[in-house]
Amino acid sequence: MSVTDAANDSPLQSIAFILTGVFVFSLQDVLVKWISDRYPVHEIIFIRSVSALLPMLLLVRLEGGWQRIQTRRPVLHSVRALLMFLSYISFYLSLAALPLAEAVTLFFASPLFITILSAPMLGDRVSFSTWLPVLLGFSGVALMLQPGLQVVNPAAFLPLISALLYAVVSIITRQLGKADSGICLAFYPTVLYILFATLLSLTAGGRLGDGDAHPSLAFLLRSWQMPSHTDLLLMMSTGLIAAGGFYCLSQAYRLSRPSFVAPFEYTAVPISCFWGYLLWQEVLNPLSVSGILLIIGSGLYLFAPRRLFANKYLLGLFKTKVRK
Repeated sequence: MSVTDAANDSPLQSIAFILTGVFVFSLQDVLVKWISDRYPVHEIIFIRSVSALLPMLLLVRLEGGWQRIQTRRPVLHSVRALLMFLSYISFYLSLAALPLAEAVTLFFASPLFITILSAPMLGDRVSFSTWLPVLLGFSGVALMLQPGLQVVNPAAFLPLISALLYAVVSIITRQLGKADSGICLAFYPTVLYILFATLLSLTAGGRLGDGDAHPSLAFLLRSWQMPSHTDLLLMMSTGLIAAGGFYCLSQAYRLSRPSFVAPFEYTAVPISCFWGYLLWQEVLNPLSVSGILLIIGSGLYLFAPRRLFANKYLLGLFKTKVRK
């Protein structure tokens, strides 16, 4: 760390911001899971994005006006927004069918995917000492899926799909962030989510009644419902929660080194265990707990301050957060 970085390093403030951000994001997961049996996922994302649009426009003005969101790469921004949208959809669909802690933990396979993608997408060689924790992490995923011991819930693959898409988005974000502002990276997804949610509603909405359908499938294909005043406020609050959580995480990574901050994001797992037990009486079995420990352990190893390209790049990606 340089002398300037050391002077600007505020570890205690950084910890406070990262823990607050993780807790705030956990509330979003709880709210989505809470109403997932009554409304379609595209309705929730549509209302969330519309409610976030006005604050986003205000931020654009505060950041310097429309010139701050001008870009020479609108196509890449659109691709990034679409992949982010699909990542969110996949994760939210998993919440309808999985224990909260399992969905959150499986999503934390994203550092494993980022490490894997650093080879083909960046043309860099990943050493054996980096592949080993990746393999251990995926063995933790296998323990959580428990193939052969029971019928694997297809929803368990949804947070993994979300994590993979998140990894691709992270790399794209890193490339876009070299030329475009942070408000630019936040503005285009917010606007395009409204379009994507509308298209998804027109193509998928009302295709399947609740009936005996899998909870994730019903969450995707359910018809729009007029929300109650309480549920409407809950949907709108997810946008404000996301904005607050993103601000806290951004501040945390601004105030201290990514290698110091990133491991604290794993506090999302015990927090999700707490919410799952408190609200839905979800208790994880020993194999799932073992898988969780392997995934967390491999992630913490990858975040260790070692002189490996994949590790340094991973930390750089987490400094430009694109969290759900």
